[in-house]
Amino acid sequence: VLDGQAARVLRVKSKFGATFDQLADLTCFGIGPAIFFVRQQQQAMGADAPWSMQILTCLAGYMYLACSVFRIARELIVHSGDRPLYFVGIPTNLACVFAVPASATFAGSTFLPFLIVILSGMMVMPYHIPKGLWIVTVTETAVTGACQKRSD
Repeated sequence: VLDGQAARVLRVKSKFGATFDQLADLTCFGIGPAIFFVRQQQQAMGADAPWSMQILTCLAGYMYLACSVFRIARELIVHSGDRPLYFVGIPTNLACVFAVPASATFAGSTFLPFLIVILSGMMVMPYHIPKGLWIVTVTETAVTGACQKRSD
């Protein structure tokens, strides 16, 4: 968040910065949560869990990882490293906000792999979602919140 804010304030923009930011997002919000989900789920289920649940866990984790990679690759290819003012599908960091706490809280749950599959699908859905997620307004130069829109 702070790197994007600093770039807006300084009016500095580069394709390398945008690409490197996407790679960092993939590592932190794509690969990490997928591994965490699979580890938590397998640890909670134990070695005597049904093989169908073990396979479902691995498939859901792989799907999260693959959809994260696809989403970020699509952003880099479609926008050629530029950063538009919208997301295509939910961003990986938003999916992570739900995936990691759910994996920590509901480890071993039967519904958890399905939640991870739904989040994976939402990352690659072809819908434009404005940056700021309707909570704040993001422009090329500033981020403004709803509280700043009061009239005197």
